[in-house]
Amino acid sequence: MSNILKFVISFALIALTAALSSYFSYLGINTFYPSLTLPPLNPPNEIFRFVWPVLYVLMIVSFYIILTKENNSRAVMLFIYQLLLHILWCYLFFTQGLFLFGFVDIVLLDITVFVMLKAFHGLSPAAAYLQYPYFIWLLFATYLNAGIWYLNGAHL
Repeated sequence: MSNILKFVISFALIALTAALSSYFSYLGINTFYPSLTLPPLNPPNEIFRFVWPVLYVLMIVSFYIILTKENNSRAVMLFIYQLLLHILWCYLFFTQGLFLFGFVDIVLLDITVFVMLKAFHGLSPAAAYLQYPYFIWLLFATYLNAGIWYLNGAHL
């Protein structure tokens, strides 16, 4: 497989994830989200519009690097799995308002990304380092999800 095709695959997977996640997030942000009690440190919505494009670009580059490495099947599967968990979280949290299920999903996402970081590091430390901002942001999002679930009745 050519490097151009590997880059196109990396770009397409993250672009699809970004599009679906943005769509699901938009649905919640424009309906019930403004009425929620938010936890301390919750950033303004404008911050998310800046952070996510940067994180997605880092993900594209990181995954492309992994696609160019030999014996990458485990790292590739972990990356795809975390993308699916990422999309599912946006759907559960923003579209359905299922904060507990969203929390369970994002904890699984945190664990998956942690394991993925270790797999990436074994293939390319640079690819792993490019994922650290995403992992840190996910941990912060986990805190926000837990806070929103707790402050808004802790119901399913």
